[in-house]
Amino acid sequence: MITERNMTSTRRPVSLLRTLTILALAVPILHSTAMAQAGLHESVGGPASAIEGSWIFSIDNGPISFTALASFSAGGVFSGTGSQDRVNPISTLMGTWKRTGPNGFDSTAYFFAFDPAGNAVAMLKANQIFHLNSRNELVGAGLVFSCDLQGENCVSLSPQPSKVTGKRIVVE
Repeated sequence: MITERNMTSTRRPVSLLRTLTILALAVPILHSTAMAQAGLHESVGGPASAIEGSWIFSIDNGPISFTALASFSAGGVFSGTGSQDRVNPISTLMGTWKRTGPNGFDSTAYFFAFDPAGNAVAMLKANQIFHLNSRNELVGAGLVFSCDLQGENCVSLSPQPSKVTGKRIVVE
């Protein structure tokens, strides 16, 4: 005969079993979520991402000096534009970057040069190296090459590397 007391004692083991089952399923999920968040924190705040963000560059190439804006995005995406881009008509720089040491980074970017009629006449390549002096300051150097429109058969345009100094753009 089933009584209220028997039902209560039957419910407890079922309830306890249900709770233990839920915990057994939840612990690995919580652990993997914590591990994923730890991994995310390392990739967002770790050394590989120290250069990520947008920067104001001062570029000194001997007789020519100008200001540029550059962004380093997660996954190694580099983009940039310069204050002289309308005087010497060129496209936005598009390229990639990688970490080369504790505070060292390299980038390679390509961009088009246009004639006065707006026709692309060359693809230019900029190879740059950067060193972070602090979280918000960097120094570097770069060489520019002229290539065919497919980015091949490149010839150096720079007798010596241009000097780059950068200041991170911070949210105000």
